[in-house]
Amino acid sequence: MGPDGQPELIYQPTGCMHCENAPCVKACPTGATYKREDGITAQNYKKCIGCRACMAACPYNARVFNWGPPQHIPSFEDDHIGDARVPSRPKGVVEKCTFCQEKVDHGEDPACVTGCPAKARFFGDLNDPNSEIARLIRERGAKTLLAELGTKPTVYYAPPRRKLDIRTFEGRVYYGE
Repeated sequence: MGPDGQPELIYQPTGCMHCENAPCVKACPTGATYKREDGITAQNYKKCIGCRACMAACPYNARVFNWGPPQHIPSFEDDHIGDARVPSRPKGVVEKCTFCQEKVDHGEDPACVTGCPAKARFFGDLNDPNSEIARLIRERGAKTLLAELGTKPTVYYAPPRRKLDIRTFEGRVYYGE
């Protein structure tokens, strides 16, 4: 509830939580879903048989079944739209967020971080207490989703820093009117 007692709406995008104790990894009968040494929950699309056991096991509903043929963006010039290094995800497999492992492997941030217009997403080493991400989690009181399930998600959500004061926009056109 907002400070005035009215319900408030907060945008909370959810994707793969890259859980330390990932139920999808345990459920996958072929090993197509696996944990990388860096903690990313990865997917080998060539091994995926499309059984959807990982989808049923994921408490975050973070996986989707690819019902159609892959679609490719014709140009990858804008790095937050596409990346030619990303493997094709064929029809009949389950897919998920991979933290853009192709970018991360080359020292780049995931596309969701570089493409976020509000600069609200951060990526980094949670094991380094001096990293920017570890500092933000501490200072902002960030929490994981459904921590009580014991999956140990590695994606954190920080509470909003400030409330939008509608008077700021009086007499102006803005999205949300």
